[in-house]
Amino acid sequence: MIKRWIIDSSPLILLSKIGQVALLHELPDEMVIPAGVAQEIRCKK
Repeated sequence: MIKRWIIDSSPLILLSKIGQVALLHELPDEMVIPAGVAQEIRCKK
């Protein structure tokens, strides 16, 4: 069974702050970041 995660902005922002974004590439088989979440993250930079 494929582990597919739909990621919200909070985990992405938190993992970025602690330098652990790479964990998101190791845990799920497939990751989906909705367009609205991507836009929110770009606005926070």
